[in-house]
Amino acid sequence: MSAEMLTNELKTKNIPVFGTAAERRERLKKYYGIQAGGVSGSVSDFEAKVESTPKVAKKSSVVDRVAEMKLKRDERRRRMEEEKRYKLEREAENLAVGKVGDVDFELMIEKFRGNAKQMRPHLSPESLKINICIRKRPLFNKEAQNGELDCVNVANPKVLVHECKYRVDGITKYLDNTEFEFDNTFSEQESSESLYKYSIKPLIPLLFNRGVVTCFAYGQTGSGKTYTMRGVQEVAIHDLFALGSKNSTPMSYTVNFFEIYGGRLFDLLNNRNKLVLLEDANQKIQVQGITEKAVKSPEEMLRVIEYGHTVRTTHATTSNDTSSRSHAICQITIRSDSHSVAGKFLLVDLAGSERAQDCQSNNRQRRLEGAEINKSLLSLKECIRALDAHGPHIPFRASKLTMVLRDSFIATKKQIRIVMIACISPGKSSADHTLNTLRYAERLKDKSSLGYTQMAKLQSELQSKECEDIEDVEQEAPTKSEAKFSQPKEQPRKVVMNMVKPKPSKPINRSKDVADDWQYLKQTIHARNEGPINNDLFCLQEKADSIIEEEEELFKAHMNYLKEDAQLLTEEGQLINSLQSNFRRKIDVANENYDIDSYISKMEKVVKRKLELYKNLYERVQTFKKHLKEEEEIHTKTKVGKLDFGYY
Repeated sequence: MSAEMLTNELKTKNIPVFGTAAERRERLKKYYGIQAGGVSGSVSDFEAKVESTPKVAKKSSVVDRVAEMKLKRDERRRRMEEEKRYKLEREAENLAVGKVGDVDFELMIEKFRGNAKQMRPHLSPESLKINICIRKRPLFNKEAQNGELDCVNVANPKVLVHECKYRVDGITKYLDNTEFEFDNTFSEQESSESLYKYSIKPLIPLLFNRGVVTCFAYGQTGSGKTYTMRGVQEVAIHDLFALGSKNSTPMSYTVNFFEIYGGRLFDLLNNRNKLVLLEDANQKIQVQGITEKAVKSPEEMLRVIEYGHTVRTTHATTSNDTSSRSHAICQITIRSDSHSVAGKFLLVDLAGSERAQDCQSNNRQRRLEGAEINKSLLSLKECIRALDAHGPHIPFRASKLTMVLRDSFIATKKQIRIVMIACISPGKSSADHTLNTLRYAERLKDKSSLGYTQMAKLQSELQSKECEDIEDVEQEAPTKSEAKFSQPKEQPRKVVMNMVKPKPSKPINRSKDVADDWQYLKQTIHARNEGPINNDLFCLQEKADSIIEEEEELFKAHMNYLKEDAQLLTEEGQLINSLQSNFRRKIDVANENYDIDSYISKMEKVVKRKLELYKNLYERVQTFKKHLKEEEEIHTKTKVGKLDFGYY
């Protein structure tokens, strides 16, 4: 074998070609299993074996990649064929049961749901001052037949919302997944008893120990709020009476029920009579004229509450034909035999959480209602956040809703418990409403104070406390002289909230306090810097508030003008009757009993006063029209923006 042939053979076998010809030959022999020195065969045999070995051409890296791409392409085509076949089978199944809808999104959601994490056990609310619960209602058969998809996955404490969207090409489908975490979440497979067990039941004993328990129901109209509240309140009221009967002290129960609609309070137990909200010098909120009904049994109390729900205000919007446009507050007061308040249980059914964008085509009245609802939801959120963060000030005067719920925020903080039950709909068409509801509920508390996060924090605090206790035991006790001059130990931070002394009773400018709380609320939102905030939204809210107040003042002024005008009409009638009587008796004009100057003077006085009245009323009407126009301009300016104050 020539040197050139040997070198080529070595290169073909990827054997090094350095060294002398003998060394190269020895390396090739080792490759073929021929011992060195020619023991296993002669050189000619070696050359014959080399020549008889088939030459294999080396594949390049490009060829390998092409082959790999071909395999992947074949695998992808096979998978696409399987998915297509499975999709056709699913479409046939849906068609057989009369179900319409997008099968692609349905399969994508099922695939994502199959990889979802397992749910964790629910937390007891005894250690939670603010308990945020989410409940998902099931997808109704009628909705499924109309093409709705269940796009919400709940696994305690997580909630995952799948938004079905298209990419910019308008063809490619994808899921936009948003995840939330709360204290407790309940799927459609969990009953109302389970919700009650982990939300209200452990708090019932607190109502007999000067506690204030407030339960809110929030969510889009049609998300199951009413069903959830009825299920929870029925069991809670029965447990309340059952626990009260075991108490050594006889207890009495009273209930009042009112709604806040358009910034005004109406008594739902007394023909929707208008109520007046007052605050005394001791900062106690008083609802003047409210009806309180004493009840003797849970059945009687449930009948009273059910009657109040039947007269609650509802209106049609573009989202729902019977959308609840008011906040309904039912307050159950427990008193001992000495008539002292033992506890308060408040059930608050908040107005439907439809976004203000859905009311843009409605008339001004619906817009003003929406603005008032958004303001109250914003104020409620900020009050709950301030309570959770032990803030220095709780702006409860920023709305009528938070004013009537003052005791839920300002009472003895150790005895306050708040439960927020946010109800969500599973349908694909309600995904944006569901996201808004979940975002609102998420912002009620800092994530650091959520249930499982708080448990981990408490465990670490307990461990550190045990270490501190061990160190304190190891330290020597101070002598008498040291104890005399030693500084007192600093009190724990948790005691600070109980060191606030009550303010003395004195006249307070309440309108100024309301304005200050609204400004404080705005500054808090700006300082938090959670996202872009359009100041025009606050201008719209303030303008809506001023219109509601001005409408009330204009109505009162109109009534007063009518009363005074009626008195002037009476004076005119008396003046005309006197004049006609003189004409009938044919009294001469020159007679001393008839004075034309007196008649003209009185008539001039009446007419002048009438002109003043109607001029003043006309000016107020024109001013009110001007403010309505300004509200329309601000609304048009913010029409394309975000109008939901409750979601900041």
